[in-house]
Amino acid sequence: MSIYPYRNGYAAYAWVTTPEGNRKRKYVYGPTRKDVHEKWLKLHNEAKKGPVATNTPTLAQYLAYWLKEVVEPNLRPLTAATYETTVRLYIVPLLGSKRLDRLTVQDMRGWLNKLADTCQCCAQGKDAKRPEERWRCCAKEECCRQTLSKRRSTTPGRSSGARSPMPWSRSASQRTSPSWSRSSGPGASGPNPGWSKRRAPSLRTRALTPSPGHGLCGWCQRS
Repeated sequence: MSIYPYRNGYAAYAWVTTPEGNRKRKYVYGPTRKDVHEKWLKLHNEAKKGPVATNTPTLAQYLAYWLKEVVEPNLRPLTAATYETTVRLYIVPLLGSKRLDRLTVQDMRGWLNKLADTCQCCAQGKDAKRPEERWRCCAKEECCRQTLSKRRSTTPGRSSGARSPMPWSRSASQRTSPSWSRSSGPGASGPNPGWSKRRAPSLRTRALTPSPGHGLCGWCQRS
């Protein structure tokens, strides 16, 4: 191994086998000899284990592979089409040329901020695609500011900490539905013999009272 000066730092290389089966040099760079030596050792160990890619794809190249090999075979056509539209209109134009190994959190934050402020009519040429006599805004240099909407985490007018009531609960069903109780007279009607319809009890009253000979079901035992 030889470490040599390169631009404002140092560089070194190792021979590796690419996934295509070719032998190529792969270079490592760093500001100091120590940094380059550590990177070279890591690269050398990877080369011993198996094939090593000598170039890193851009985000656009990776997303094209991801859509074709991962999304389309495993998701529904409409979902795959939605992903493709999102990648083509919103990700690739701003981040597509970025290499994957150089993509940072700062890049993603800047992309989100810029995307929120970008007029999509201008970026996608929506108005310019119309016949000239039907131009209305951006094609006439009168930007309509058609930006992407920002989703709210809470419903307007409702506190983020508020919890909506359960759609169905035992107490709610007792207030809104008729319950059944034991009937003293013969010929009583109901879901079981010996039960009749009555008004819903208060919350402190049991909704079900077993009649003589009635086998306690799971609900009665819980009551």
